[in-house]
Amino acid sequence: MTRKLKILLVLSSFLLSMCRSYDNGTVVSINGFSCQNYADYGFLRRSEGAACFYVCPDGTVAQPHISENFSGDSSLFTAPKEELDSQFCSVAAQATATESPAGTPATALATASATEPPIETATIEASPTAAVSPTAAAPLLTGEVTMCDQTTDLISFRIVDTTTDLTEELVTVQIAEQETTCAVNPVNTSLLTCTLPSLFTLPAQVVVSLDGAVVNDFQYDGVGCILVDTPIPSP
Repeated sequence: MTRKLKILLVLSSFLLSMCRSYDNGTVVSINGFSCQNYADYGFLRRSEGAACFYVCPDGTVAQPHISENFSGDSSLFTAPKEELDSQFCSVAAQATATESPAGTPATALATASATEPPIETATIEASPTAAVSPTAAAPLLTGEVTMCDQTTDLISFRIVDTTTDLTEELVTVQIAEQETTCAVNPVNTSLLTCTLPSLFTLPAQVVVSLDGAVVNDFQYDGVGCILVDTPIPSP
């Protein structure tokens, strides 16, 4: 066997040995920052990291990667939302054509870096005028709520068919008859993660429309929804 052929076989073995293994579960912090940990295996080495997900105040989705596994000991796990907004949302914010209210100057939003690929998620804004009549269309959601946190104003619903491409679809979501913003979770694409309305009570009705036709209309009873109240100090 020639020297060049031996080198080629060694390099091929090196490339084939490189792989990434994701953890099954997603680690979710109370501040709304969630990550799926992974391990990269290469030639005689192993490194850890995490693919993360964070919904910014304007509804855009940041997808940062960190170079260590995400856990309760991570600094981002206990970071205040203001710090996360400052660190991730200035990059993830996307320009919007929504007109500003009368008498209010329009504010230009920062656009995502042109050197980065677009986020392959469907950013979905609910419309209060969405139809709520019954329909025979196939449902988008199973009705299962996998996460509800009123402290971070986030809720995740299970998607029926994870192969469904929503990027070209007009999807509208209402929770308790109020508009909300949703996106397919980039860490777990079987979930549709939405922001909760600022003021609402549980149980709440959830209505999902696809291209104007209602595909889901169910009631979430609020079981398991997290709400952490900050006690008011006594005078």
